[in-house]
Amino acid sequence: MSRHLLLTAWAFPPARTSGVYRAAGIAEAFARSGWHVTVLTGPASLFRANGVADETLLETVDRSIDIVEVPLEHHELSTDITVWSRMRARQPEMWARRRLRRDQREFPESWYGSWAPALRRAADAVHAARTVDLALGTAAPYVDFVPGEHLHAKHGVPYILDYRDAWTFLTFTGEAPAGLTDAVRERERSLMRDAFQVWFVNDPIRAWHAGKYPESEQRMRTVRNGYDLPAAAAGPESFGVAHRDRSTGPLTFGYIGTINFGAFPLEEVTEAWRIARDDLPEGTRLVLRGHLGRTGEGSPQLLAALAAAEPLGIVYEGPVRRNELADVYQEFDALVLALPSGPGVTSGKVYEYAATGLPIVSVHSPETPVGEVLGDTDHWHAPRSLEPSEIATALVAAGDQVRSTTQADRRKAIASGIRWERMGILNTAIAQVEAELEASARS
Repeated sequence: MSRHLLLTAWAFPPARTSGVYRAAGIAEAFARSGWHVTVLTGPASLFRANGVADETLLETVDRSIDIVEVPLEHHELSTDITVWSRMRARQPEMWARRRLRRDQREFPESWYGSWAPALRRAADAVHAARTVDLALGTAAPYVDFVPGEHLHAKHGVPYILDYRDAWTFLTFTGEAPAGLTDAVRERERSLMRDAFQVWFVNDPIRAWHAGKYPESEQRMRTVRNGYDLPAAAAGPESFGVAHRDRSTGPLTFGYIGTINFGAFPLEEVTEAWRIARDDLPEGTRLVLRGHLGRTGEGSPQLLAALAAAEPLGIVYEGPVRRNELADVYQEFDALVLALPSGPGVTSGKVYEYAATGLPIVSVHSPETPVGEVLGDTDHWHAPRSLEPSEIATALVAAGDQVRSTTQADRRKAIASGIRWERMGILNTAIAQVEAELEASARS
């Protein structure tokens, strides 16, 4: 019988929230490696009801994967007031205080701690039906680590902690988050101590945790995000954008990703574009694609800022479904990688951008670890700061590169990006997991 992985991920397709692609990729990679995979996840109805679902994502999930939805009354997504308790409906502040106290009792994470008992029961049921050989929780939320912790304590099941972010420091600043408690510190130390492996999405986050928990460093791994191939892709190079002669005529710069007011550096992008546009071919545009905020509606401030940018040639053209992604990249001549800045900030988009082979202009501070992915390429244009004049210089340089790029240049750039295909990254990690499990069984 094949090995059995229990994966816990609060959000899983059809949800389209942060971390979904990584969770789906992990499930797919283990399934392709011959594992039976069961996923514990939040109710899909919560994401559908709040406009944060993409049904096309379900097309990417292997049919052999079992999905178990574990109920949780969510403080934001549970919006059907007909099923609210009397207290929540009539005394919401008192309900919130009681809920937060209950969260801390069950697991030290506000708004999600109360999910822990249901996750333990679900993990027990899955293990009783078919023995779990490995548990993996991908966080945040960090309550996703509970099933692995529980099955390890009860049955000796090894578990992996998968950190997409950091629980006890802010990836934007490296500082401790407000309200960090001793309970959180102790729980993380306990989880680290007993983990079979601990995965991180980039080296800076791994290095920080290695310094904090040196006794667990040898079990820490960097398992990066990556880009996902279209369903009908012939190979990892098929995400690349074919070379086109752009020696004359207007260009199209593109951005794909969530646009959050205050996090997406729209002000810097707009001012840099204003400076650069006279040195770019007439008619050149910057096309922004993606959801506006979590729900896709966008705040009034964000909508106003986008409207003000449109006369400059910066246009917003709506979100992109996952099954349309590769085709949309084909419409662009160069890309703008606009990210929140910070020493631990990572982004799944950087891998997609690298795979296209297109010139890339960074809009984030220099300490943001994009250089881990693009630093050895010659189609990455990284300003020395977030000053609009520096970004403008990079935009013009990228435009010049588009006009002079040859077919051989594009092939080289695409070949460089192939290494970031998600299944390849995960297959390497899974092979190491399997080898260590076998070594552990022999010892």
